[in-house]
Amino acid sequence: MSPQQLQALQILQETTLELQQRITTELSVNPLLEVMDIGLEQLAGNPLEDSGLGSQNEEHAAQLAEYDESMVEAVREIGDEGLFRDALAGMAYDEDAEERRRHFFNSLSSEATLQERLLRQLGDVVQYDPYWLRVCTEVLGNLDDAGYLQASDEDIARGADVSLADAQRAVAVVQSLEPAGIGARDLRECLLLQLERNREQGSIAWDIVDQHLDDLARNRLPQLAKSLDVELSEVQEAVERIRSLDPRPGHALAATPVNYIVPEAIIERGQDGQWQVRMNRWTTPRLGLAQRYVDMLQEPSVSAEVKQFIRERMASAKTLMNALGERQSTIERIAWVLVEKQEDFLREGAGKLRPLTMRQVAEELELHETTISRAVANKYVQTPHGLFSFRHFFTTGYESSDGEALSSHAIKEKIAALIAQETKSKPLSDQKIADLLAKDGLTVARRTVAKYREEEGIPAASLRRVHS
Repeated sequence: MSPQQLQALQILQETTLELQQRITTELSVNPLLEVMDIGLEQLAGNPLEDSGLGSQNEEHAAQLAEYDESMVEAVREIGDEGLFRDALAGMAYDEDAEERRRHFFNSLSSEATLQERLLRQLGDVVQYDPYWLRVCTEVLGNLDDAGYLQASDEDIARGADVSLADAQRAVAVVQSLEPAGIGARDLRECLLLQLERNREQGSIAWDIVDQHLDDLARNRLPQLAKSLDVELSEVQEAVERIRSLDPRPGHALAATPVNYIVPEAIIERGQDGQWQVRMNRWTTPRLGLAQRYVDMLQEPSVSAEVKQFIRERMASAKTLMNALGERQSTIERIAWVLVEKQEDFLREGAGKLRPLTMRQVAEELELHETTISRAVANKYVQTPHGLFSFRHFFTTGYESSDGEALSSHAIKEKIAALIAQETKSKPLSDQKIADLLAKDGLTVARRTVAKYREEEGIPAASLRRVHS
């Protein structure tokens, strides 16, 4: 597989955020690339021709084809890039191009990490004492994303080269930071730290977390009431309090990037009532060649070394733009198959999703199944019934006794509906749910019911039971 093919496969699989990060890197190292105001399909010699999208920018296509023949076989780094900078010194400054480049870079600012946010608090707590800043920073370095401490006191003492007592004190300092629960070693300690911060030591909630966490996990509320010698209603009230606590306090501060879900494609009815697929122009920046650098190839005053540098960067830019075009074309073709195969869902919504596999789509488009898998990974499509992951449309299925094909999503909806209507004091077992589905002409094994229930985040019957 050539480097160009490998890059195309990687770009096909990348999310919008990952693609933006890749393009950021390319923009920073390749002066031939610039962010454009025109559509992507106009920049790569019409890579979307097969899909019928867009019109070809003939001038750019001709330029790219002309210089293809003179491209070097392997891109080498030019030792004296000062030659290139010197050649640009007398050129006119393209303010609009630079502004677009700066705007794109600025839109990708990174978030502070959990440790960085805690470190800001830490300075005030220890009054910026260098010794305690160093020891407490050792503790912060051993927190996971959820805020749990992944090192023993002894490990921290060794890592910071301090006494065990000072390591323990540093842990206590970190546990005093916000939010409460940071620096805990396990769930029990995490919840107790939060209750302690609210001065709830000795409460029923405290006793449950401290001594009976296993009973709570198994929903054994009557046993808890008996063990604590309190009324069941008091236990239920305490359980609600415990459920309000945060088992992963670090996530409130962790540098989890805000992944705005942006659809790659939009499926909607046109004015003529026919289905149409539109690609979202804003899922990726639109790139083009910086014409002022292309023109340098015709300048006699520009040295051969600089021209070689430009040709190499132009080759890299063309490869990237073609890969972006192929990505867009593949996703659009998949969206059109969804229009054909899932029209009932597009018209009527939930419950009408039909069984569909990636292999079927691959055969339809004469592509490899892994290509389909890469293309739909972590990507979304806008429909008349809302925003859905592409993978939502790929599902196994069942056939009812009257011959109706139902997807696994539809079966999950039926299971959720049955559970929503159950008697809370006598929740339905998985076997009972399977029996009820069978009465509707759907043969679904008990183990499959359990699997679908768990995938929907619904606990087992014993944990759903409401005690009275």
